[in-house]
Amino acid sequence: MLESRNGAAMKKEQMPFGSFYKKMNGNKYANVVDLRHELYDSLAFCEALTAESEQNKALADPRQMHFEVTADSAGIYGIIIGQGSYYTFERLTETNPAVVAGKNYPEAVIKNLLELTAYLHTKGIYHVCYAPSNIFARRSDNMPLLLFHGSAYATIKDQRMLYEGCEEYVAPEVLNDSTIDARSDIYSIGKFIEFLYRYASMPMELKSVIRKATNPDPEKRYQTPEQMLNALKSKSYVRKSIILFVAAAAAALLFFWVFFSSVPETENIEFVKPAPQQTEEELLDSGFDSMTELGIYGQSEEHEIDEKKMKEYEAKAEQIFRKQYAKEADRILSRVYGSSHMNESEKMFMAESQSMTEELVKAQMKLGGDAGLSDAKSQRIASEIIERLTTQKKREMQKEKEKSE
Repeated sequence: MLESRNGAAMKKEQMPFGSFYKKMNGNKYANVVDLRHELYDSLAFCEALTAESEQNKALADPRQMHFEVTADSAGIYGIIIGQGSYYTFERLTETNPAVVAGKNYPEAVIKNLLELTAYLHTKGIYHVCYAPSNIFARRSDNMPLLLFHGSAYATIKDQRMLYEGCEEYVAPEVLNDSTIDARSDIYSIGKFIEFLYRYASMPMELKSVIRKATNPDPEKRYQTPEQMLNALKSKSYVRKSIILFVAAAAAALLFFWVFFSSVPETENIEFVKPAPQQTEEELLDSGFDSMTELGIYGQSEEHEIDEKKMKEYEAKAEQIFRKQYAKEADRILSRVYGSSHMNESEKMFMAESQSMTEELVKAQMKLGGDAGLSDAKSQRIASEIIERLTTQKKREMQKEKEKSE
């Protein structure tokens, strides 16, 4: 168990500046980042990192992470982060994509990032790279946190080397001529928002905001985070107002329909000449298409793409659930279907089987909920896994029994 825990603690996540992981520091685990060798070999980078660590101490926003530089006789080699349990947004979307697709969660993340960015700008600090591997999430509530800020390293000429692997999240002017200002942060945040909606349909009002935020020309972007946040709020307000207007209009129409339908009317009966009947061949010759007329075809390409993305998301969530539940079910089933239990009495076997069944159901509900699967789907998958593992373990027990005889 200790080996398993240590292995999990050492699982590294790649960030632009290095590898983030947990390691033992004294008698407790610490969050550390080991710098890339080409960075800790750079005197300019190490001086900038030391300066940022001092500047970092004065940042009071709770969404800002704090760190200390770690060094040995050879020089600086990494940093140590304050206590807490964190992972990058890249890891979050891999292990628990259902959280990212949760109701109102993307909006909360965007709002928090823009507010924190506005605070940093008042201090003359620009984050530069909002790549999912460069934004942390607190495990307790999955809210965004920031660590390194790119403006501290603006003097380094090769910005592409600095953000190797994350270039798509960095504004073009930063990579081309190291120009860093508020608009470069706006561009990068826009790219991060696109990442958040990889497996979900982006609201229409958000699409226009993202188009402006990620314009290659800095002059055509939002000039401050406050402008971008206000644009999001106003467009969201307009959409909600339209929905309320439509709902009110529908309610009014319904009222008038009920009122007038309850008033008796005098019917004027007129002779209406029947319309000539057309055969199926005549309808087809005139261009009538029953599938199109009934609305079966003609769905928008965007709707088809959204459905494809949702299917990809559901498939990934199902894959994660299968892997996690198979591991948990194997552990639970091994308590009953093992060589050490072959000679137990029927009473003991039944008691353990009941306990095992309860644990399997709890595991299915918890892991299925975490993955965002419906109870019916998670139950079906769990049944398949249990049946497969039970058959396998029974065969193993039978082989053990035959050997002992």
